[in-house]
Amino acid sequence: MPAQLTMPMPIRLALALTLGAAGGLAAARSPASAQDDLHEWEEQAIRSAVEKVAPCVVRIETVGGLERVGRVLANLGPTTGLIVHPDGFVLSSAFNFIQQPASILVTLPDGQRLPARIVARDHSRMLVLVHVATEQKLPVPEAALRDEVEVGQWAIALGRTYDQPQPSVSVGIVSATSRIWGIALQTDAKVSPANYGGPLIDIRGRVLGVLVPLSPQRQAGEVAGAEWYDSGIGFAIPLWDVLPRLPVLMEGKDLHPGLLGISLKRGDIYTTPAALAAVQPGSPAYRAGLRAGDTIVEVEGQPIVRQAQLRHALAPRYAGERLRLVYQRGSGEVSRSQITVELV
Repeated sequence: MPAQLTMPMPIRLALALTLGAAGGLAAARSPASAQDDLHEWEEQAIRSAVEKVAPCVVRIETVGGLERVGRVLANLGPTTGLIVHPDGFVLSSAFNFIQQPASILVTLPDGQRLPARIVARDHSRMLVLVHVATEQKLPVPEAALRDEVEVGQWAIALGRTYDQPQPSVSVGIVSATSRIWGIALQTDAKVSPANYGGPLIDIRGRVLGVLVPLSPQRQAGEVAGAEWYDSGIGFAIPLWDVLPRLPVLMEGKDLHPGLLGISLKRGDIYTTPAALAAVQPGSPAYRAGLRAGDTIVEVEGQPIVRQAQLRHALAPRYAGERLRLVYQRGSGEVSRSQITVELV
C-alpha cells in the first residue's frame, strides 16, 4: 500500500517547525528549494515513525476454517497483528479470524514463523488477543496519550501482509475522534484487510490505535464495516482504551459490551431528551429503580440533555462496569435521584 506524502502546505510548515530551526533557513531560500526541503523532512519523519514501530508489527496467517461467513468471503490471505506485551501477546482485528481457523501462524519481524492461539476476544471493539508460542521477550510499542490526539494530525496505517522486511504504509490524518458512539478514531489513511489488526501511529511513532473494520451505523459483528475498506473512511480502536483491560484478556476472559436494559422514547436522537420508553425487568436499570417515563440527566458527572449524549456515554462501557446515574421522575430538581448500576 503506497504512502501518499503530499499534504497541504500549512501541515508541511507545521512539521518543518517541529523539526527545528531548519524551517527558518528554508524560508530564506527560494520557494522551490524550501518546498523540496519540506518534502524531504516529511518523508524522513514518516520513515522514522514507521521504523520505530515496525519491530512490533507481525504477520498473521490462518489455516482452515470456514470459507464464507454469511455473504462475506472469509479472509484467506495473511493479515496483521500488533505486539502489546513482551510475553508474546498480539492484538488483532476479529475480522481476521471470522473463519474460525484450525491453526494460526505468526511471523515475527525477525523472520521466525511460530504457532499461536486465540486467548480472548473483545466483543465490544471487535478485537482478538492472540498468544505466540515464544520464549523470547518481544518489543512493545509506545502508546499515544488520549489528551494529545487532535483532529488533523498525521496518522500512518501499517500492515504486514507481504513477504518483505518493512510493513506496508498508508499516510493520512486523524479525521475524527470519538466515532462509532465513542469507541473509535477515524482516519482517511487507507484501511483494508491488508492492515486490519495493524497499528495506526502518529508522526512520533506512537500507536494511536488498532485498525479494525467498523460500521458507522454501529452494526454488530466481525464483518460490519468491511465494505468501507480503502474508501477514505477507516477506524482504529484507541490503544489507551485497550491497555487497561489487557490483563483481563490475558487471563482468557472475553470482554462484552455493557448493557443497561433500557429503551428510549422515539424521536430525533440529537434533540430528544433521554426519556425511557421501557425498562427490561430484571435488568441493571430495573434493579436500580429506573422505570418507564424516567429521564436520565447525568452519567458519571456528565450532563445528558439528548439521547445521542446518552449513547456516547454508554456505548464504550463494558459489562461489569459500575456507573453513577442521575435520573428525573416528574419535573423540577427535587425529582432527581442518583443511583449506581452495574452493567451486564
